[in-house]
Amino acid sequence: MRNINSMLFMVGIEKPSSPDEAFGIVVPVFEKLGYACISASDTEQDVLQQAKYCILELLQEVISDGHLISSLETGFTSYSEEYPDYDLWVGLDIDVESLKPKQKRININMYEPLLKRVDDFVQSHQNYKDRSDFLAKAAVNEMAQHQ
Repeated sequence: MRNINSMLFMVGIEKPSSPDEAFGIVVPVFEKLGYACISASDTEQDVLQQAKYCILELLQEVISDGHLISSLETGFTSYSEEYPDYDLWVGLDIDVESLKPKQKRININMYEPLLKRVDDFVQSHQNYKDRSDFLAKAAVNEMAQHQ
């Protein structure tokens, strides 16, 4: 069972064709947001550690650019057709809890009828933890539509 504070990233590994080459590493999911997550490792033993380092570094950049890392959650996905040069695909579970932005309490004004509609909606839809969760997701969706 996966940890709720982690995300699964599919990592493509390209084996070197000669002793002078490194193992290639790619994490395609970042392309959804316009980023490229590629790296290399001199040894097979260090491939996954290098992939983890690359993912964590890029996640910090994604967050600082204002993106939600939850948009990268795709689970186990095959990229072998799009990346035929990569011989092996591995699902790497990355702990992202320390990267998640901290919540901040705010005070907003809303007309009572609208607030009641929001509360009723949240109560009847289990995919929202509470009113704040709904409003945050609504804001993210609205902004995504206008990018």
